[in-house]
Amino acid sequence: MTMSWKKMKLISEHWGENRKAEIYDNGECFVVRLIEKENIIEDREMVTNGTIHSMRYAEDAAENWCLGYMA
Repeated sequence: MTMSWKKMKLISEHWGENRKAEIYDNGECFVVRLIEKENIIEDREMVTNGTIHSMRYAEDAAENWCLGYMA
């Protein structure tokens, strides 16, 4: 999928000690922006092998990032 930031809508934000995650809806799937110490690390589409994941999946990914479970 190709991300178009013009269509992105911020859905929610999650915070950790030095990490933050923002969840966006781009009209096709959810995208989690992973941020560490004010630096954008990655924009991760919530799609695996063509399977588009739910908002709950995106929230879990954002929480796992903020808690340090994801590198």
